Amino acid sequence: MFERYKEKTFISRVFFNMTWALALTGLTALGVASYPPFLNAVASNPAGMMILVLLEFVLVAYLSRRIMELSIGAAYLGMIAFSVINGVTLSLLFILYTAQSIVLVFFASAALFLVTGAWGYFTKRDLSTAGRFLFMTLFGLILVSLLNFFFRSEAVMYLYSIVSVLVFSGLTAYDMQFLRRLFEFTDLTGEQYEKLAIVGALRLYLDLINIFLSLLRLFGRRR
Repeated sequence: MFERYKEKTFISRVFFNMTWALALTGLTALGVASYPPFLNAVASNPAGMMILVLLEFVLVAYLSRRIMELSIGAAYLGMIAFSVINGVTLSLLFILYTAQSIVLVFFASAALFLVTGAWGYFTKRDLSTAGRFLFMTLFGLILVSLLNFFFRSEAVMYLYSIVSVLVFSGLTAYDMQFLRRLFEFTDLTGEQYEKLAIVGALRLYLDLINIFLSLLRLFGRRR
């Protein structure tokens, strides 16, 4: 019974961390979008945007691989930095899509995320094999997106978005099961579990954001 309580506490910490990170990203995006000179400066600087995106990849990779070696303060600082940087990059969505469309698609994405996450948490089916397949598919999607950056095919981007929704919905279920099993089969200290809660929040954050971006490309109302 006590272990079950600890597990629920761990999952609650994961969702708490994910929630404040999403809120910070949203507030940053809104702040940038509400100040046109800053928004235009971001939009008109492709090199700067590329640097921000690369910095996001570096932060995700570093936190995922080295978080156990960091202090809790440094781990949270890394999560805060990533959330703010991602907010700056996502502020460009307000140039492409209407605010109402962004809000509606985000809530639809959150609903899909919660459904697939709940299924992954409660299902008795082992999702390990599916997870490996989804990760391989994800690498394929990254390759397609890089190639389409040069070819700019609307049909390819449409298909890419559909597959992305399916892949990241599946990864949400896989990540929820992974986090539950990680808690069950590891014996760590409270501080180590706190760090795992940060990494878990980062994984789920990325799942939800990618579902949101994919659905927005499919159903978002453009300006």
